[in-house]
Formats: sequence, C-alpha cells, structure tokens
Amino acid sequence: LFVLGVRTASFVGIAIPLSMLLSFSIIRFSGMSMNFVILFSLILALGMLVDNAIVVVENIYRFRERGHDRVDAAKLATGEVAVPIIASTATTLAAFLPMAFWPGIVGEFMKYLPLTLIITLSSSLFVALVVNPTLCALFLETEDAPATALTKPMKRALIGVCVVAFTVGLMSNWLTTVLLALTAGGIYGVYHYVMHPLGHWFMGQGLPAAMRFYKVGLRWALAHRFRVVAASVSGLVLAVMAFGQFNAGIEFFPEDIPPRSVYVQVEGPVGMRVEQTNDIVHRIERELSGLQGQEDFKSVVATVGSQVSGDGSGRGNGTHLATVAVNFVDYQERQHGAFETLELMRSTLGMEIAGADISVEKPQEGPTGGLPVTIELQGEDVDLLKQLGDQIVSILENSPIFAKLDGLESDMGEGRPELVIDVDREKAALYGLNTRDIGFTVRNAINGAEASKYRDGKEEYDITVRLAEAYRHINALADLNVVDDGRQVPLSSIASWHIGTGFSGINRKDLDRVVTVSSEVRAGYNANAVKVEAEALLAGFEGSLPSGYSMRFAGSQEDQAESQAFLLGAFFMAIVLIAFILISQFDSVFKPFIILTSVVLSTIGVLIGLIVFRMPFGIIMTGVGVISLAGVVVNNAIVLIDYIGILRERDGLGVREALVKAGLTRFRPVILTAVTTVLGLVPLAVGLNFDFIGLYSNLSPELYWGGEQAAWWGPMAIAVIAGLAFATFLTLILVPVMYSLFTDLEAVLVRSFTAEGAARAAAEAAGQEALPDGTPEPPVSGEPVPV
Repeated sequence: LFVLGVRTASFVGIAIPLSMLLSFSIIRFSGMSMNFVILFSLILALGMLVDNAIVVVENIYRFRERGHDRVDAAKLATGEVAVPIIASTATTLAAFLPMAFWPGIVGEFMKYLPLTLIITLSSSLFVALVVNPTLCALFLETEDAPATALTKPMKRALIGVCVVAFTVGLMSNWLTTVLLALTAGGIYGVYHYVMHPLGHWFMGQGLPAAMRFYKVGLRWALAHRFRVVAASVSGLVLAVMAFGQFNAGIEFFPEDIPPRSVYVQVEGPVGMRVEQTNDIVHRIERELSGLQGQEDFKSVVATVGSQVSGDGSGRGNGTHLATVAVNFVDYQERQHGAFETLELMRSTLGMEIAGADISVEKPQEGPTGGLPVTIELQGEDVDLLKQLGDQIVSILENSPIFAKLDGLESDMGEGRPELVIDVDREKAALYGLNTRDIGFTVRNAINGAEASKYRDGKEEYDITVRLAEAYRHINALADLNVVDDGRQVPLSSIASWHIGTGFSGINRKDLDRVVTVSSEVRAGYNANAVKVEAEALLAGFEGSLPSGYSMRFAGSQEDQAESQAFLLGAFFMAIVLIAFILISQFDSVFKPFIILTSVVLSTIGVLIGLIVFRMPFGIIMTGVGVISLAGVVVNNAIVLIDYIGILRERDGLGVREALVKAGLTRFRPVILTAVTTVLGLVPLAVGLNFDFIGLYSNLSPELYWGGEQAAWWGPMAIAVIAGLAFATFLTLILVPVMYSLFTDLEAVLVRSFTAEGAARAAAEAAGQEALPDGTPEPPVSGEPVPV
C-alpha cells in the first residue's frame, strides 16, 4: 500500500489466498494431516509467497508508468522477470529440499516444514506467473490514474447486495454482523483519512527521498569497494566472536516452553505396600492444595501402582510407584509463571515425607529422545554395573551440579525381595520329581491357580484357588507337600529356601548390558551447559573404569549430535544445489559466488539478533531458520544481478552506471520482499495472540503475549527476521560492490589469459581503437561524493 498504492497492492495481496487454497488442496491430497508444524510452515511461507507476486506486479506497474498499455505491460514485465523468479524459487526450494530427508525421530517431527514450504512456494510461483499477470492485464492502473466511476445500475446493485447481506447476517448472528459492519467502516475511515494520504506522501516524497539517499550511498560504496568488503568480512568475524562471548547458550529444542502440566513422581522402597504409597500420594495432594500458585491448577490426577512419564508413556509398575499429574489452565488464564510454580513444587513437595523419593518433572517437548543428562554404562557383570551406576549418582549428588538437576537416579535401583528355593535335584529325582513340578506347587500354593471362570452377563471373572492366608507365609512352607502320582513328598525333604534380593531389571542395548543414570535439568539452566559440566566432572571417573566397561552420554544428546550433523550437511547441500542452479542460469562462476557470499554474510544478522534478544542458538529451530534464510536471501540477489546483465547487454551501459540504475530500479521490490517476510513473522516472534473468531462471535479476543507457540517458533522467527534485515543491506550495497570487483577481476583475467584479451591489450598499447567490449569504463559523473 505504501510503496505501490492500494490498487496495485491488492493484486499482490490476492496471491495470498490463491496460493494458500492451492497449497491446502495439495496438502489434503498428499495425505498430510494439519498439525502445528504445518501451521507454522504456512506462517513462515506467508511472507515469502508474496515475493514472486511483488516482483511481477511491481515490474508490470513500472511498465505501466512508462506508458505501456495493460496487456503489453503484463507481457513485457512478466517476460523480463520470469526466468529470475523461477530461478529464485528453485533456489529457495533447493534450500529446503535436503531437510525433507531428515532421519530419525526428529526427522519424523520436522519433515512437515520443508514439505509444506515446497508445496506453498511452488503454488505461489504458479500464481505469480499465471494468475497475477492475467489480473493485471485486465484491471491494473497506476495510482495517479482517475478512478473509474460506477454507473447507477452498478451502484444500485452494490447497495442491494450490501443490504441483503446485512439483513441475512442480522437474522443469523446480529453481533457478528454488527461487528463486521463496524470493522468495515473503521477500515474504510482509517484508509481514507490516514493510510491513503500517508501512502500518497510516501510514494511521492518518502520513497524518492529514500532512493536518493540509497543512490548516494551506493555511489560512495562503489568508490570505496575494498573498504565495504573489508567491513563486511570484519563484521562476520566480530559477530562470531561476540556470539562466542555473549551468547545465551546452545540448545537442542526450545527449553523455555511453558509446560501445560507437571508430574510428581513417587518412588518408595521396593516391596512397599500399595496402602503406604497411597498415603504418601494423599499427603502430596494436601501439600499441593496449599501451594502458592495452585490457582493455576486445572486438575490433579493421581495414579498409584505405576508411574506415568511426561510423554504419557508408562515407566513401570509396582506397589511402590505413583504419579501425581498436575494440569495447568490455559496460558492466558494463569496468574503465576509455570516455571516458578514448577521450581516451588520441587523445593517444597515431599520435604517432610520420609521413606520415598519425590521428584517433579515437566513433559518433554518435541520428539522423545531421553532426558537431557543421560549417562550409559556398558559391561558384563550386573553387580559391578550397579555399583558403578551408584558411584556416578553419588558423585553428582555431592557436586555443585546437583543443584541444577532434578530426579537424578539409576535405572538399576534396589532389587526386589524374593523367595529363593534351592532344589536338591538328586533327592527330587529319587522321588520322581523335577524342578518344574516343585515350582508349580509353590506358585499355585501362594499365588493360586485358575480353576474356572465365572460369567455374569457380558463380564467374565477368573476363579483362583490357593491356600488360605495362614498357610501362605514362609514358615508354612515346611508343611507344604509336593504331590506326584498320588504320592505326597514334603517340600522340606527335597528343597531349602531363604529370602534373597533379585535385580529390579536388566537392560540391554546393542546386546550389551547397560545401566543408565539420568536426570532432568531444572528450569533456568541450559541443558547443554549442564551436560558439559557433568562431562568435565566425570572425566576422571571414565578414565578409571575397569577393562571391558565403557561410559558415554546418550539420551537427547545423541539426537542433538545427529541433528546437528544433518543440518550442517543439509546447509552445505543446499549451498551446492543453489550454486548449480545459479551457474546454469548465469553461465558464470563469479555471479553465483557473489550471491552465495551474501548468504554466508547474512548470518551476521542472525548472530546479532540472538545476542540482542538473549536467545540461545537452537540446533533445530535456529538451524532451520538459517537454512530458510539462505533460500530467501538468494531471491533478491538473483533479481538484481539479472537486471544488471539486462542493462549491460540491452542498453549498453557501463558497469558502474548499470549497477546504480539496477539498484534504483530493484530498490522497491527488494525492500518490499524483505519487509513482507519480516512483518509476516513479527507476530510469531513477539508472541502476539489474538482470537478473531472469539472477538466477532462473543467479544472475547483473548489478546495476550507469549505462550507455547512463541517459545517454540520465536528463535526461528528471530533468526529469519534479523538475518533478512541485514541481508537486505547486503543485497543493495555489497552485491553491487562485489559485482564491480569481480567484473574488474574478470577483465584482468581475460586480458591476461585469452588471445582476444592479448590483442586488445596490444591495440591499446599501440594507441589504436580498442574493441567495443574493451572500452575502459568511463568514470562516474563528476558529482561530488559526500563522505
């Protein structure tokens, strides 16, 4: 609206619903379900899908300003930019294509992002090359053209449609109809009295002033090329150094997502009666009811006899286990911060409860991959593995790191008490008995045997027969007889028994016995930083392990390392694919190098944005944002460099004048594409939430800031916004400067290593007329260059 006017802006805006409708159809037919990753991908694509439409419509508008009729303007303008926007879209798709092959659980989670973006951007290319030129050829006028007056029949028909629509709306939902009418009137008033005059001023005065300032700046940069390049490279080095010094840490998935629920885990001694466990749970529930922040509790659900993890899966059964799940109300309705309540629960719950371990954990966000601190010990001797695991737990508990951990435990805990019966096989054989007969007799006597079933309607119940309770204790086993073929043999004659301790469980990984020590990281601490501290603390312990035993950090760290390696490879693969596309388009190596250099330097903005907003570098979110940025940055550079070539070949301009004219001509679309992408991500970056349906249905807009989605996608949005803001400067200033440098370098190489260049140099040395291509670049007009 401010750059092209409301008429032309409407042709750009229509690309949004058309591209989205086409994308929804393809997504539906491809079998993908609507999830929040796809929804974010659509938000990310929202600012990008208008880029092609902006370039096409703005170029058509420029041809209309030069006096062409609508049809000719649509043909000439679309033909002029068709190849570069196809190439730019192909490079963007090439940036996302490697991410579609993301392996592992994380890949199953994130693969929807590249697939959705590929579908959406391909749809936007079709709309930009087919639909937008057709509409512009039919209706596009310049902003200063007189408005077409409506005839009386058209006015009457329009008024009639409005009256009928308003009447039907009042009959169905009067509140929504009135609010929509007031909104339409308000939008018209704001546009008529504020936006239109402001846009008219910007198009007539603001934008030309900005272009004049840009022209002066570009000429100065072309006159001081080495300074500009050196400053850009130095900026990258300084940004990396500053990020290394002042960064907020590195994370796998976002860790500051407000949890919807927390889980209080109860673990008593093995063999604890379920009644005792239930009493502990009741005490925890009473403590929760008096806890500060309990106003935010939506429900409290207790499970006794088993534990439930944050992802909803079971963590084991036993009379000594229990879980109390605390579910919070919606984010906008909370009076206290979820993390504050979580830490308060960790510091107060179970402090006066003896005989049980109480831990508080939050659900794991994203794909499940284990706890942040997970240490695996591998070896053969189970007893020694248990001892080593207990030593690691003891080391961590007696170190400063313990204050940052929650729920530290080994998965090989105390063994279960068990009744061990030692059978004298020789004596048993004399009586014709074997261990199977003896085992069945003891099991049936104590646990019982199914004798029959009882059916009551549709329900069916087992009938279990076993000895009376008085005969089921250990001392009564001396009176137990083993029956075989009518003979009764006293159990005490063929076996002895004692109370022993068995393993709580033996886990294997890759056929090796494994003991795992794991822990959550408390809120406010970076998981990667805590893991590094744990590695440094246990470095000496790892070196003292017996031969045949090994220790390694696993869990989410494995997924993080795998995803980090994949994203790094995906970034370089995207660069290679983009380079192939650019080389095939420009038939040059220098021009793709210029564009790819701007992609690398755009990371300056990403690092500065993370430092300013105090956001950690997310392996997943920020990594995907950088790859997304690479695809966007290439687009504007392609359009600019392509037009520079057109001016040099078609109009015969020198390099300097072609650079200045191309920069001024492409200033509007470059700024527009950058601003639309940035503005499309701003609500997500700042966490703006607004319920339009709630506003127009019952006056409940539920306006609030932050929330889960902002915590999830904010780092990626900030990466793209900050990187693209800096990349716009690179496109408008650094790309022309580097183009000028490489053109001079190319000329030097041609003169030095080709026969044509040698002949041209000899002719110039002899004072003869040089070839047209060898004509020295005339100096830029003698305008004073302000410093």
